[in-house]
Amino acid sequence: MMKTNSTTAKIKILLLAMLLVFGQFYSQTHNGAVGINTSSPNENSVLDVVSGGNNKGILIPRLTEVQRDAISINKLKDDGLTIYNTTEDCLNYWSLADDEWKSVCGQLGKAVFTVDCSNTKAMGTYVKGRELTTSNYLSISVNVTKVGNYTVSGATPNGYNFYGTGTFLNTGVQTIQIAGQGIPVNVQTDEVSLNANGNDVTCTPAVSINVLSPAGTYTMSCGGAVANGVYKVGTALTASNTITLPVNASSLGSYTITTNTVDGISFRGSGTFTASGNQNVTLSGTGTPSSTAVKTMTITSDSQGGVSTTCSVNIIVVIPAKTIVHLGGTGDHGYSAEEDASKNLMDAPANFGTLANSVVKFEGFTHLTPADGAPAIAAINAKPDIVITGYPYTPNASEITALVDYLNKGGVVIAQLEGTASIQSFMRSLFANPQINVIGRNSGGAVYPMINISDEILNGPFGDVRGKNWGEDASVTASIEGISEAFITSYSGSSAINSTSVFAGTTMFKHKNLNLFYVGDGGFLSNFNANGTIASNTAYPFATNTSNFPVAKIAYGFSGNGNTAGSMAIQNSIIFANVVAWAIKQAEFNGINTQ
Repeated sequence: MMKTNSTTAKIKILLLAMLLVFGQFYSQTHNGAVGINTSSPNENSVLDVVSGGNNKGILIPRLTEVQRDAISINKLKDDGLTIYNTTEDCLNYWSLADDEWKSVCGQLGKAVFTVDCSNTKAMGTYVKGRELTTSNYLSISVNVTKVGNYTVSGATPNGYNFYGTGTFLNTGVQTIQIAGQGIPVNVQTDEVSLNANGNDVTCTPAVSINVLSPAGTYTMSCGGAVANGVYKVGTALTASNTITLPVNASSLGSYTITTNTVDGISFRGSGTFTASGNQNVTLSGTGTPSSTAVKTMTITSDSQGGVSTTCSVNIIVVIPAKTIVHLGGTGDHGYSAEEDASKNLMDAPANFGTLANSVVKFEGFTHLTPADGAPAIAAINAKPDIVITGYPYTPNASEITALVDYLNKGGVVIAQLEGTASIQSFMRSLFANPQINVIGRNSGGAVYPMINISDEILNGPFGDVRGKNWGEDASVTASIEGISEAFITSYSGSSAINSTSVFAGTTMFKHKNLNLFYVGDGGFLSNFNANGTIASNTAYPFATNTSNFPVAKIAYGFSGNGNTAGSMAIQNSIIFANVVAWAIKQAEFNGINTQ
């Protein structure tokens, strides 16, 4: 026992001596200051550490942010407690004044966020040997769960990369742009390796970039450009929204064809010509239309060789549905387009609809058929988008007042009338001209020639009727005299081609300032069949095919002035379809509900 105790005492004395020597070598105490690797520690410091070989540092406790937050803080005693935050890669200290952990890297510190690979893509065109510009960047969707600073990079093995830093000031989903720099070396498909705040991001599939060969030489056939798909306000473009552009490649190489951005949408296409000659290029659309205005897209190419590099194409956006008030009898052959062939024409999606091949891109009509008198006045005063009248409608004084007020406020009226006294009162009130006279001319089967001018009704989306004819249905035609040509564009006079009688006046016109189309025949649309033609040369002048598309009635008219009975073609349905297209446009852009 004594031997053991003596040995233990000797060991203790030896360890004490070693510690004294070790402490003498590594530290010195001077006026209360402790120095490591210095014999004269700074007098204003409690601890002065010197790197003997200038090749070492000091390590303080390293904690993750979760571990840091698990510390039970004694607010008064722990003011200034310092750790190294491995999650943030920065020193943190506890602040009594702010009652929180603070980062010496800035108050926000490093952000915490995830990358949404499905909404991350490379923007711009990448061509071998062409230096990246501001149009070349990564558009990255992120979900930020902690505000702060970020550093994101994207590496490729092909001579160019992406790098960007910034600060997230808000949490939630947002999109950042990471600029590209460098020059692509090879023609190939590159996968981008993403890194966010020091952590690799794995995307499946990876964000990829096609590096194109240098641009070839080609010309664009602008007149053959075709816009595909349906475009609606507030609806994002899809893969069906494209422009097909014919080109002629004379020198092989890559191509990049883009458009400007108009009302939120744009188009672009890129690829490589592998053969010369005529071919089609597809430009894909992106964005969301913000208005129903027709969008003129300017197309620009990167063709080399000094060829023409710009042209344009119009994008038609679907016009929202419109309300129509039909004034006229029901069960009467569709005189006011309230039923039968004329209504079927209006409701056919291929004519007015949202199909890719719809003649007029339009979401359809809501049809109202009030009775004459007070119900009609109430319907007009409710500001429908369009009013269509037809036989046997003859507005009384109160209805005329309502119609004139409606027109002056921007309403659209397609007036098909033949009651001469009522029409005269209407026109005198509308034009404030008591000298206007309305007279019945000719009879059923009269054929009137149209003038030949450039006009959206005479040469509209459903056909060109310039210099052709329209036919009167079963009764006299209401001819108007005394309206100044300063106010109207007259489409037809009062002299029929199958009569030797010569009359003054107009039988069809469009007002130059108001949204009014007039024809002096209440039966202009007469056809009680669902479609097709009724065999008569003096009645039922409205004709459609089995698809409800407007067509000419080819056997019409009474005999006279060198014309045999039923020998003339008339265009009533085509004129009406063009008028409806005009009315939709006026209601949308210059109507009573857009003022």
